[in-house]
Amino acid sequence: MSIFAVVPVKDLSETKSRLSPSLDLEERGALTLALLENVLAALREAGGVEHIGVVSPDRQALYLAEKIGATALLQESRGLNEALEEGRRWALKGGASALLVLPADLPYLSASDVRMLLNASVEKERAVVISPDRLREGTNALLLRSPDALPFAFGPDSFEAHLRAARERGIETEVRESAGVAFDLDTTEDLRVLRESGTPRR
Repeated sequence: MSIFAVVPVKDLSETKSRLSPSLDLEERGALTLALLENVLAALREAGGVEHIGVVSPDRQALYLAEKIGATALLQESRGLNEALEEGRRWALKGGASALLVLPADLPYLSASDVRMLLNASVEKERAVVISPDRLREGTNALLLRSPDALPFAFGPDSFEAHLRAARERGIETEVRESAGVAFDLDTTEDLRVLRESGTPRR
């Protein structure tokens, strides 16, 4: 199985706006790059992922991606799902037989979390593996054993939206949860938790 991973990143001038009470624009940009670096490191260390693509309109994010060994994909469209469609086209063109989508804001993501997702697909022979956020509302990881198995529905209540899309297509789905995947950094409260606990080494 040739697995490609896609990680979308917003323009650094627009990223993490909900953290503006605690961080200025430059600090939010630096945080976004640090989070991206952690996610890319986890993907590389996990093994099993053949190619990693970062889709972004931001040159700094793309520079970091290339520096770490990922493929930089300059985003031409606007919107998260549209960016992921660009990533899907890249993966299909490259011969991917499976596609893993991860957000760039998972400070506790580890290589073992990535392996959990990959193993779930193989062990359960599921076409789709989904991992939700802490509230079980958003989708923090989506693994498609066929890259075009589902339409992307990231946004509010995307966890249920992806499950529903799979049911409508008669696709068996495996839900896997872990703290490393579930914790995404969005709010000032999330930032407080991160500052108090620190980021564990993989």
